[in-house]
Amino acid sequence: MKVELVSKTVGLNSYSELDNEQLVAAIARHGTIKDDNGKLIKYLMDNAHWSPLQFIQFNFKIQTSRRISAQIFRHQNNHQEWSQRYSKSNEIEPMEMRMEHKTNRQSSTETCGVISKVSNTYNVASTGSAASEKTKEVLVKTAMALEELDACYEELLDVGIAKECAANILPMASTTHIHLGGNLRSLLCFLNVRCDHHAQKEIQDIATAMGELMAEQLPNLMATLDWRNGMFM
Repeated sequence: MKVELVSKTVGLNSYSELDNEQLVAAIARHGTIKDDNGKLIKYLMDNAHWSPLQFIQFNFKIQTSRRISAQIFRHQNNHQEWSQRYSKSNEIEPMEMRMEHKTNRQSSTETCGVISKVSNTYNVASTGSAASEKTKEVLVKTAMALEELDACYEELLDVGIAKECAANILPMASTTHIHLGGNLRSLLCFLNVRCDHHAQKEIQDIATAMGELMAEQLPNLMATLDWRNGMFM
């Protein structure tokens, strides 16, 4: 998983010297620019006045799995995904295998192993008390199946099968690259849901990384929200 901030809203003309928080305040005041030490920002957030946030845009480059990108795209942000039609795409993201929660269907528990690909070999690292002998056996079997699937993909390409067709056999753990952009209000809505402990761990990690990057640009605004724990809006 990797998250990188690639662009953001920049002011022009009389707004050219303003940072993103100052832009929000100036837009909320309809062009009046004044230094109030972040008081207006705090007032807007404390009273859920979200509309000025819609004029500030952030865009991210994210590396994740196809499984997680599908969850990201459920949110109303702009997105562009790397196509498997034109490029060889049989790399995978490390697969952290966690045990099923006994009562909460929206959650998993301790990690029992991680399957990852190094060169053309799939390795299994067993961790924690949850990694019973039977569990280890199944994880090794899974790694072997992935290795065989990988070999089949290579053979399809070798005999001339189009990449867009060969991609049909790739696992959901396949590495993908997406660009995700949205206005500040919609991105906070994303953090609100995906930083919450009910979200899948992998997307929580992405949302947290995005939030940390946004906090660098908007330190006062983000400090008014308990965004790391989700469900603040």
